[in-house]
Amino acid sequence: MKKVLTVLLVVLLATTTVFAAMNVSGRFRTGYKFSFNDGFAAEGWKENTEAKFSLKVSDDAGIWTVSLKDWGEGALDSDDKIKANLSLNFTNLLAANGVDLGDFDISASIGANGAMTALSAYNDVTGDEIYKVKNNGAYSSELAVGYGDLIQAKINIDPTYEPTKKMPVALSVMSTPVSGVSVSAVYAYNGLIYQVDKDTKVPADHVLGFAVNADFAALFGLDFQLGLAAYDNVGFGYYKEEVVGKDDAGKDKYDFVAQDKNVNTFAAAVYGGVDLVDAYFELRMNNELVKNGTSTFGMKSQVNLNLVENLKLDVYFNIGNFAKTADTYAVGGDVSYTISGVEFAGNVDYTAGAEGGFSITPKVIIAF
Repeated sequence: MKKVLTVLLVVLLATTTVFAAMNVSGRFRTGYKFSFNDGFAAEGWKENTEAKFSLKVSDDAGIWTVSLKDWGEGALDSDDKIKANLSLNFTNLLAANGVDLGDFDISASIGANGAMTALSAYNDVTGDEIYKVKNNGAYSSELAVGYGDLIQAKINIDPTYEPTKKMPVALSVMSTPVSGVSVSAVYAYNGLIYQVDKDTKVPADHVLGFAVNADFAALFGLDFQLGLAAYDNVGFGYYKEEVVGKDDAGKDKYDFVAQDKNVNTFAAAVYGGVDLVDAYFELRMNNELVKNGTSTFGMKSQVNLNLVENLKLDVYFNIGNFAKTADTYAVGGDVSYTISGVEFAGNVDYTAGAEGGFSITPKVIIAF
């Protein structure tokens, strides 16, 4: 972790002192999770992670952007691996040299940034990002083109991928034909979707995805928030992580094994509110598309209170599986207060089930 922080400090000093027309932004989060289930236990604030960070450096004209974050989904841990991504906006590049493309926008990206995300119209009210469709690669390049809000298209590809000899590709389009209404579609070859959370990754030979969002406040000029959103992702010929043997140390060895099945993930959400209070409700479904396949339905709901400046309060209630509500529900709340650019936050949670229990998670967040 010290090595990572040293690198970040060098980058910050170099970019802010040597180059005048620079924009530097980032976020750093760290804390602990204290659990009280069959005794006391303490670990890193999220999935036994010490901290999470992101850093972005861009030029003042918006031509290029360099993004840095840890390899493990932006987590700082004992590996201390940093992944980087370079993005170029050719519209701004040409404009800076006297060529105006009007409403057309062209950009490209390359880097060890994991599986690049396809375009999606879905309004991710929960913030857990499981609506995403990606290519199942690691070092990808991406090209994006668009014409205002009317139409955007993106293709990303990883030419270095070898394990299955299937080059990961994701092609997506999104359109906002009228203010407040957006639709999107994606196809991925050797793609990646998610089921319950970001830990339940589902690689698949082929992925089809569709999403829609209707923001009625923007569509009808309402003075309060109200909207509906939905997505549906289907993985054809998916792979499931299973134990395939033992390693040299005698521990279980895992690998993704092909399943003669398809998998479908779906969610629909309603959201809305006013300045002082807003809320959302999201219904979720996971289904293996086979004969006699079973569907799992769950939900997430949350109410946010915006009563005092710089103070955030929320309460939530989630159910992982309606058929097993007593063992899969979670209830809790978050509170945070920001002062002088430092956010002090905490979470209180009770999760049912054998591996659940009561927990308290204090953390500190710095955004710049």
